[in-house]
Amino acid sequence: GFKDLINKFPKSVHADNAQFWIGDSYYSEKWYEKAILEYQKVIEEYPKGNKVPASLLKQGFAFLNLGDKANARLILQELVNKYPKSNEAKIATKKLKEL
Repeated sequence: GFKDLINKFPKSVHADNAQFWIGDSYYSEKWYEKAILEYQKVIEEYPKGNKVPASLLKQGFAFLNLGDKANARLILQELVNKYPKSNEAKIATKKLKEL
């Protein structure tokens, strides 16, 4: 699976995508705590990767699904601050206005 790809090819251009998809698989199963941790790996291990904004967005939504608006706000605001021109930042800005 995705973990095998990451273990065998940690520097692969696809490794950050694989890590993101692990987070997404947990998110889709509503295992939000695990999803948050997997998205954090994308952010920390692939800080220049193209999945960082999406990982921050999904983390924010996962915190919301757990009822943790404070952490959701922090994460979504971080996304807007660091990646203001991203599509994810537009979604985050809209969500922040609703909170």
